[in-house]
Amino acid sequence: MELRDIKELMKILKQEEMAEMKVRYGKIKLVLTNSEISSKETPQETKRIGTSEKIESTIKEEVIKSRNVGEIILERLEKGMEVYKGMKLAKIRTIGIDTDVKSNVDGILKEILISDQSTVDYAKSLFVIEVL
Repeated sequence: MELRDIKELMKILKQEEMAEMKVRYGKIKLVLTNSEISSKETPQETKRIGTSEKIESTIKEEVIKSRNVGEIILERLEKGMEVYKGMKLAKIRTIGIDTDVKSNVDGILKEILISDQSTVDYAKSLFVIEVL
């Protein structure tokens, strides 16, 4: 979630005259409060709250790297899909021998850094996984 996304949510909060909006995006939790609506609903409250943002960000990412050289053949993967420890993500074919590339963590596939049937070198970054 980027700053422009948060600004867009704040804009919607004001346009729709909502008092509060809670959003969860992976491990990020966001709570937006509209001070204009909050003060209308509770006129006895004298302090101004303001539009607040609370982001809890403990995002950990794991990069899966190639353990050998060869042609990579990707499994059916989509950005944003959930992966689990031991799940086969691809295979690397070297001189007719296939070696599986597996996830070593549970999480969400954030990025696929290579294209299918491309040549990969040793220790080349292949996938980025957001750890759950």
